Amino acid sequence: MSSILFLSCSLRPQDITEVNAYFEHVFEFYDMKTQTINIPGISGEDVLRILRRTIPIVDAIVVLWVPRYYINGALPSIWTILETAMGLAVDKPIYIFYEEGITLEGPLKSIGKMRVKFNRYSLVEDQEQGRLCNYIRSIKADIDRKKSQDVLNGILKGLGILGGIAVIFGLGFLAGRGSKE
Repeated sequence: MSSILFLSCSLRPQDITEVNAYFEHVFEFYDMKTQTINIPGISGEDVLRILRRTIPIVDAIVVLWVPRYYINGALPSIWTILETAMGLAVDKPIYIFYEEGITLEGPLKSIGKMRVKFNRYSLVEDQEQGRLCNYIRSIKADIDRKKSQDVLNGILKGLGILGGIAVIFGLGFLAGRGSKE
């Protein structure tokens, strides 16, 4: 099944070429399309408007946390934390890949179905690629399982509604038969 992921990531040029492009390529290989907001000069209000429209319709949120701020350790971009929170608010599965050096404390250490540490300079190594691909295949399987369950639940709900309608019409038919005799 094809999936759509919101990729919450740094938009610094170095991060785009060294980290984002790698993950986008691997997700694409596993039939998972990524969306992000990368519109130069866009206002914070416009970003929030786009996020409110986009996040509810994607299958999952994938977060790439890279060091951005240094306060008692490295912290990711505030926007990636906000996008993660918006995903949590609409009950989207959250998968986090965080670069070595990121400090996972407080809520950052418990958010997400999966938290995977990576090193941007090891992304070219076969062993690291294999390790990360195992996690990404697991994400794909998790999303496919959820989508299949959603389809099954929709079918069961539809059958339940049809059954209810049939019962109501059946009772109406029997009630009508009883009054004529």
